[in-house]
Amino acid sequence: MTAARAAGDAIEAQLVAMEARRCNAMIAADIESLKEILHPDLIHVHAKGQIDGYASYFATGGFKVDYKTLDRSELQVRVLGDSALMTGRQLLVAVRKDGSGTVRIDSRVMQTWVREAGRWRQLAFQTTPLDMSIG
Repeated sequence: MTAARAAGDAIEAQLVAMEARRCNAMIAADIESLKEILHPDLIHVHAKGQIDGYASYFATGGFKVDYKTLDRSELQVRVLGDSALMTGRQLLVAVRKDGSGTVRIDSRVMQTWVREAGRWRQLAFQTTPLDMSIG
């Protein structure tokens, strides 16, 4: 394995770990960790098409639910210098805090990560439902 390939593999592993940290923070409702992971110029496109920036994401975003499951699979990472594209599948199950039911979204997700001052942060998130049921 070349040094460049080993470095690329290390970055991919770091980004996959960052994504796991993001998912864990969502389940734990750990806002402070999310504020560190998400970029201040965030664009987050939700499953129903609504768009949040950094401030609106934390004001309303996905925090009207209690996340029960946030599983990622089939992750692929393409590193391009100080940016990276991550794609994969996401299964989200959450209970609405207002008691109006459960949300289950099986989707494909695309994320953009950027590295600034040696630190990776998620700049963009787009989810496309494969199966969305609300009960």
